[in-house]
Amino acid sequence: MKQTYIFETGSEAHEFVTETEHEERKRRKREEERREHRERARRNAKLLRIKKCRFRVSIVAALGLFAMFGAFVMLENGITTSIRNISAAEEQISEVKAENSALLSKINTNANLSTVKKNATKKLGMKYAKSGQIVYYTIKEQDYMTVDDK
Repeated sequence: MKQTYIFETGSEAHEFVTETEHEERKRRKREEERREHRERARRNAKLLRIKKCRFRVSIVAALGLFAMFGAFVMLENGITTSIRNISAAEEQISEVKAENSALLSKINTNANLSTVKKNATKKLGMKYAKSGQIVYYTIKEQDYMTVDDK
């Protein structure tokens, strides 16, 4: 085999090598470049998977926040509705209390003894009982409703 010397460019010493050595170096360099290319492709694929995973996590987090915000708005709306209902019920209670106190004062003014006697005799036609209409009872045995205080 004929030995040819090839000037290596890019090296510091500018050495001359045989053609077979030159071919071997070129082959190793191509293999190294392929290995680096595969490694870069693996790293890029891994980074792409990580980016996709982060994107999915971001979407899930955004949906979760959106759901929590929606739930918060619904709860706030429910609280506002409850407060309005309570306020309306309190208004009704105050109206009924005012009506009750008005009726109680009307009852108290109309419930004195002279007014009752007057209404009973004039409006209802009632009269005092005569002595013949009164019946007296005497109980010899103790009634089951009374209690001895012994």
